[in-house]
Amino acid sequence: MTLLISGGHTLIVLATSEKSFKILATTKDESIGRSFDKVSKLLQLKWTKLGPGDALEKFIAEEDSHDEPKLAPLPRPFLGQSAFSFSAHHSHVKNFIENAGGVENMDVKTKRAIARAFQKGAVTHLEDKLLMSLGWCKAQGIPVRDIVVSGGVASNTFLRER
Repeated sequence: MTLLISGGHTLIVLATSEKSFKILATTKDESIGRSFDKVSKLLQLKWTKLGPGDALEKFIAEEDSHDEPKLAPLPRPFLGQSAFSFSAHHSHVKNFIENAGGVENMDVKTKRAIARAFQKGAVTHLEDKLLMSLGWCKAQGIPVRDIVVSGGVASNTFLRER
């Protein structure tokens, strides 16, 4: 089983042989990497050499989350369905920023709390769909011996620690 997560793709693929593949889940809108990039831009983070998604991860890592405002959890779109939606997460962040009067009216702790909530929500969404796909394989009697996580977003430290 492969979880391909990048700026251009978000999908779970099952390889049943060297020449046979089945897509178990894909995104209905934007990829996870594109969503990371958009949220980084919304928060007006300075890009790193690796781009806006990497900037978001590094921004989150700058300080401990102690004394940060607590935010409502992000939506969990398509619960029980084999489909991803990362525009739901990106839109949630955009609406929160607009309702707060814009990013220029936010302190760094609030921006960091938003970034952390987004990252956690996006990774939880991946986990939900991966577990669902593994459950489907089990119900079909298909053994999954290995899981490969590939694509640029696979380098995200928070995701790798999960």
